[in-house]
Amino acid sequence: MISVNQWAYELEKKIFSIVKYRAGEKLKSKYPNIYITDIEKNTSKAIFPTVYMHELPGLEKHPDLEGIMINAVQETIQIDVITNTGQSDANKVMAIVLEEFKKMCFKITAMPEFSGTGDTYRSTARVRRVISHNDIL
Repeated sequence: MISVNQWAYELEKKIFSIVKYRAGEKLKSKYPNIYITDIEKNTSKAIFPTVYMHELPGLEKHPDLEGIMINAVQETIQIDVITNTGQSDANKVMAIVLEEFKKMCFKITAMPEFSGTGDTYRSTARVRRVISHNDIL
């Protein structure tokens, strides 16, 4: 039996699929080997650039009187872009990914922060939005 709250439990996958498709279409021409994932660890060889999106703990918002149905969720997603070609490529990829989140009315709560270790460059940002059970992304 599917729960009335199933939409909230599947929110991360839905958002990931939308962003992966939309951003992937724009990025494939310049970065044909781009890897967009929601899996934290991969045992295979690293692929660059990599876009890793994952859901941070969310908050239930606007509960019903009975406390049975999840009416809305405050969703926070962290985006990490890792590349081996330079900080400017990480920045370009992040800009395209963030634009897709902005189109879905997410607010950027942590602007891209850059770091580099050895041969890799990382850009990290966070986005947040309250999503209702009947919202269309």
